[in-house]
Amino acid sequence: MLRYAMTPRRSIWTPLQVNQGVMVRMVMHRPILGHLSRMRYSSTSPKDAQAITYPVTEKARVLEHIHFKKRCTFKEGLQIQELYVMHALEAKRMQSKIAQRLRQRAETATNTDLLLDWPAPAKCISTPRPTVLTFEFEPTYTGGKRIKKTITKDEVQALESFTPPGSEGYPSPKFVQVERGGQVTFHGPGQMVAYIVLDLKAFHGFTVRCLVSAIERATINTLQCAPKHEASRNATRRRNDKLGIKAIQTSENGVWIDEKRKIASLGVNVRRSITSHGVCINVNPTLQYLNHFTMCGLPESSATSIHELVPSATCGVGDIAATFVNQFRMLLGIEEIVRSDI
Repeated sequence: MLRYAMTPRRSIWTPLQVNQGVMVRMVMHRPILGHLSRMRYSSTSPKDAQAITYPVTEKARVLEHIHFKKRCTFKEGLQIQELYVMHALEAKRMQSKIAQRLRQRAETATNTDLLLDWPAPAKCISTPRPTVLTFEFEPTYTGGKRIKKTITKDEVQALESFTPPGSEGYPSPKFVQVERGGQVTFHGPGQMVAYIVLDLKAFHGFTVRCLVSAIERATINTLQCAPKHEASRNATRRRNDKLGIKAIQTSENGVWIDEKRKIASLGVNVRRSITSHGVCINVNPTLQYLNHFTMCGLPESSATSIHELVPSATCGVGDIAATFVNQFRMLLGIEEIVRSDI
């Protein structure tokens, strides 16, 4: 259960756990709930050609998409993601604790009904839906686990002092160490960042490797079929115009246009089967942020973007976010999306 409240504080999100975290309250200076839309799609069964899994719990049958329209700092995005992760972890902990105690009682019980019904109370603990949080961040360089112990202060200073042409009006980049795989990546204006928070066990045979594959495939499908033009400018006669970008997977992490040009970075983290982090797709960023330094430990590669590949495109971060979440939904065999624009 999530509650939302208004407060005169600055735009900082802080969790307040009630009843050991079963109820999570999000506190900020404005209500989180903005425009809410519910989209239901035709039934997607395990036999669907695109689906690689399907939900095995009732809550997992609906995917929640929360899109943050206003650009925010990377640390604020991490705080928001952590709220959802902690809520999911606490629900799992409470379920496990209740099930363990009831199992202990059932071992000594003589009542047949108790033996049959002992799992039911644990199932009553509210578990969150699978959720995708989509953002556009202020300029930020992030370090993954692979460079956590090797990056130097001089390297961090070089990242934080870099201001390429075309970045006028943006704040100076920040460097943030994060708990995901990979090396140094960039997040900033013109990029769609999707954080995926779900329980792997809520889907049939769904492993970390399956999740990574689903994210990569959803990204490739998005680049192929996302609308070419921004929704507000998309006249009826142009609604069927698609980006048509052909992307590939290589032996390296992420999604690529060819062996040298990368268009999306990927990194995930898993705690007790609860996932976090996800993918960053280059829509129309200032590419010097990515190409001036070695990104992801690949000195021979360079970054490209949707607008560089399709100069006539007018689609924005929000358009790519909506398409990505829908493609991800199909791969997970989910029938319904509940979307909030904030």
